[in-house]
Amino acid sequence: MLNHYRQLSRNTTVLSMSVGLVLTAYFAWSPLIALHLRDLGATDLQVGVAFSIFTLAHYLPAMLGGVLADRFGRKWVFTSPGVLLSPLYLLAGLTHDWVTLTAILSATNFIGAMQWPAMQAFMSESDEARRATAFSFMEIFVLSAAIVGPLVGSFLLPTFGVAGLIFAHGIVLVPATLARALILREPHHDAPRLEQKFSTWHTAFSPAILWIVAANALFALALGLSFEGPFSALLANDVWKINQVQIQWVNAAGAAVAIIGVWLGGKADVWGGKKIWVGSAIAFAVTLVGWGLAPRWEIGIIFFLGAHIFYETIFIVAETMLAQHSTRATRSSVFGLQTTIAGFTTAAGPAVGAWSAALTSLAAPFLLGAVAMIASLGLLTRTRDEVEPDAGEIVPEEFVVAQVPVE
Repeated sequence: MLNHYRQLSRNTTVLSMSVGLVLTAYFAWSPLIALHLRDLGATDLQVGVAFSIFTLAHYLPAMLGGVLADRFGRKWVFTSPGVLLSPLYLLAGLTHDWVTLTAILSATNFIGAMQWPAMQAFMSESDEARRATAFSFMEIFVLSAAIVGPLVGSFLLPTFGVAGLIFAHGIVLVPATLARALILREPHHDAPRLEQKFSTWHTAFSPAILWIVAANALFALALGLSFEGPFSALLANDVWKINQVQIQWVNAAGAAVAIIGVWLGGKADVWGGKKIWVGSAIAFAVTLVGWGLAPRWEIGIIFFLGAHIFYETIFIVAETMLAQHSTRATRSSVFGLQTTIAGFTTAAGPAVGAWSAALTSLAAPFLLGAVAMIASLGLLTRTRDEVEPDAGEIVPEEFVVAQVPVE
């Protein structure tokens, strides 16, 4: 197995290791940011609005990053932002005002969002004959960071607090950025293609693609009401009565269990993406209901872990089905449409969830998420499992890596 990965380029190896290092520092504090904002004086409604802003900043600039990478090269786009990100995280760790912290983290999300399209292209072009191996190698470091980061944070939290962990994230970015700048080499980069074949755009978005994008938008809304919003940490702290260290432990466990979802989503080509999506959507809705209504963590943890499995599964299946219904000539445009629309609906989740929680209880966002998932099935039934003639081979690992905030 090790020989399998030794064949990878230095570019892929160094980039994967640097991403793992930075994400470990990120996951050490990110699950607790909702509680930290509240400690700084924000109300639950204000925390929800802040998360909506974070999400918009995290999704929308990705298309701009892709354009810049095609125009100026991959390495420049994902390396140079580190010069800005490091001092911003240092400032975020020093501030004691929740409004200032929200503004800074929105800026870091905006800058970071432009990086991952360039990273994806960089790895794909650095190991063109072993792309699946390269992306799976990256995924090892991503999932490891999602597991190790919260555990490291739980041990350092009593000493440094959330602010100290954010500050440490800024420090970790320095060696990671230097390693990328000094060691990585730009792979071959074609001359920028500025002319677009607009005549093909009106045929790029078939009815099947639009139904998949719409169903994915409701899935994204459910994520904004659960994983991508502040409600997981708030529910764990206020209802389950577990502290910040214990919250980090359960998040690490969730990341470990999510590996099952990666495997299940990868079966879309064998079992049919639509069947897996339907089953996973129903299961995800059930876990959201159980998660939101659980009165104690001993009960809620079962639904919490299950939600991680089906969240990962649906994410991969949605991307795979979209790839199957698109062609090489228009696939980037199709994925760009999906990302933009999903960004808006995910961002709406925290604000809508905070409003509903203020009217009723913290269970409301999760129940609304379950409703969104069931509603998505009505849109999904309008599609079929089919593959375009020139769809090409799609690597599920590409989509899993793309969903995390790499910096």
